[in-house]
Amino acid sequence: MLISPIFELYPRKNYASIQAHSLAQLIVRYNSYKAIIIICIPGLAVKTDIPYYSQMISMIRTIRNMKWNLDFSYFRKWILIGFLLGIVAGLSAIGLFLSVEFFTGLFLQIGTGYTPPLPGGFQGSQTYALIIEKPWLIPLICGLGGLVVGLITTRFSPESEGHGTDAVIDAYHYKSGDIRARVPLVKAVTSSITIGSGGSGGTEGPAGQIAAGLGSIIGKLFKLNEDERRIAVAAGLGAGIGSIFKIPLGGAVFSAEVFYRRDFEIRALIPGLVASVTGYTVFGFVFGWDRLFSIPLDLVKYTHPASLILYAIVGLVSAAVSVVYVKTFYLISDYFSRLQIPKYLKPAIGGVLVGMIGIVFPQILGTSYGWLQLAIDKDYALMPFYILGAVIVFKILATSLTIGTGGSAGVFGPSMVIGGLVGAFIGTGFHLIGLFTWIDVSSVIIVAMVSFFGATAKTPISSIIMGSELTGGYALLAPMMLATFIAYIMSGQHNSIFRNQVLNRSDSPAHRMEYQRPILSDLYVRDAVREADTKLSKDMSIEETLQIMNRNNDKMILVVDIQGILEGVVYKHKLFEFPEEYRKSVSLESIMIKDPFFVYNSDSLHNALVRLSSNDLQEMPVLSNEDDKVIGKITISDLVKLYDKEVQKIIKVINRTDINTKNNDTTNKDHIKNKFTPSDQ
Repeated sequence: MLISPIFELYPRKNYASIQAHSLAQLIVRYNSYKAIIIICIPGLAVKTDIPYYSQMISMIRTIRNMKWNLDFSYFRKWILIGFLLGIVAGLSAIGLFLSVEFFTGLFLQIGTGYTPPLPGGFQGSQTYALIIEKPWLIPLICGLGGLVVGLITTRFSPESEGHGTDAVIDAYHYKSGDIRARVPLVKAVTSSITIGSGGSGGTEGPAGQIAAGLGSIIGKLFKLNEDERRIAVAAGLGAGIGSIFKIPLGGAVFSAEVFYRRDFEIRALIPGLVASVTGYTVFGFVFGWDRLFSIPLDLVKYTHPASLILYAIVGLVSAAVSVVYVKTFYLISDYFSRLQIPKYLKPAIGGVLVGMIGIVFPQILGTSYGWLQLAIDKDYALMPFYILGAVIVFKILATSLTIGTGGSAGVFGPSMVIGGLVGAFIGTGFHLIGLFTWIDVSSVIIVAMVSFFGATAKTPISSIIMGSELTGGYALLAPMMLATFIAYIMSGQHNSIFRNQVLNRSDSPAHRMEYQRPILSDLYVRDAVREADTKLSKDMSIEETLQIMNRNNDKMILVVDIQGILEGVVYKHKLFEFPEEYRKSVSLESIMIKDPFFVYNSDSLHNALVRLSSNDLQEMPVLSNEDDKVIGKITISDLVKLYDKEVQKIIKVINRTDINTKNNDTTNKDHIKNKFTPSDQ
């Protein structure tokens, strides 16, 4: 039974007569008319002169006849898996946060009498005072924490050392999304000890790796294939970071952007959104919905085009500091990786060195989020101008010594802190000389934080989104876009804190086969077909056939009818199986293969090669697509010759391109040399 619509329009006149009970009603507005769409059984009296009646009927029919191609199985699967990932990511972020607080209280507060300040989202309203009762114990406690972490990672999970995000990127590209089940637990313990004992690092990278590891476990439980497990790992990464940093959208986009320096993993975006929002909800339900940092939103604004000059300077400085940060990090990391001492001692040495810096500059210990909050609050008593510059330098060094020596923590948090302090240093400096005084320092801090991280992690889009979430709006969107893209471009494509990033999807093992098209797939049988000189009738005798094959040096004979349609094939070695006395009397019809393998002239050479090799054939017939008549035959040798010819063409093009590139480089160098060489000596 069909269902048809009847419309009742206002003003009330020309009513449609309804003789049955309506099944449903939907009120809509069409221009100035208010319409009630009443769905009822057909056969009712309808007055068709109602305004817009025909247009509405046409619209309803169009909608009813539309073909909806939504893949509901995809959405059902990833909404379910994303929801589960979000729950475990949120719970693991809660556990990690509490664990870091516990070890911070145990090592720093009880051990040294130092209580680090908290960011605005957690500190409450009390005023902070810097007190360190036993500063001489800081190197000992940092070293002890590093030693414990070194022993745990060396014994149980070497992949848990270092910064977690890069390990997830490595698992995504090179390990089919496979992360060992022990990694989440080991990472949670070691990161909590590293940060709690004073190591310079963040909680976001560990939270991301823990959630990604749980995503890998969920992928195995749901029996997902390799590609789907990779997506689950990526979604877990975004959910972990989005939960603990309270940036659900930024975390989801980050999980799609961080795997490449110039590309997106678009498949991970929807699962990442579901997981990140769910994880953020779980984490926020326990710790509240306030943003991580308290920002004076009434002062954070973009009011004058001249402000872009300052923000462009912020982008340039962020790029320069980002290059220094990455090079320092990997210089120390590479040095300690070559150091010939027991591996578990390396984090201990790094911890002692960090502790020695922490005696003078306690601002570098732990996450340093509270100190960045003081900079946002413009607390110049605790964070004066010269301290800002010194902390930037030593925070870079401390993070490199903590994570580069084998400690377990994240680089996401330190990158945000370093970038924010760079902004505080620039903003305060310009205010001291009376420039850009209408721009609040907190605005410069947010823009620098975003641009520095975008340059360091090669994630400009997600960084801008994070900045918008931190400020609760788009007041600084234009400055963030300008500074971030300047920093991203000027820092260079290879200057990334994540070494396992690849340039784009074509460079990733996860997508390589999608971009590598076999040469033979672009060549066709018609390019290699050999004309068949000999086509015989099925009435021909074996003796006559052998004479012809010996004369033409054929190994296969095509048997056709008078119209040229293939009836079968005969192979020479089969003819010798018959005794000579029978060769004159036996015809080809009785011995030919009547259903031979063949290819059409429009088939690819790849398909032809597969058919030949899978059936142990050296040659086979080629038919026309139009009339199925025999055109000729194709042989393995002809196919290989054509393949080699195409390879030589590609090699020549590559060599020509390399020569042109070298010539261009030489020309550019000569141009630069001539440009800066005085003409008069």
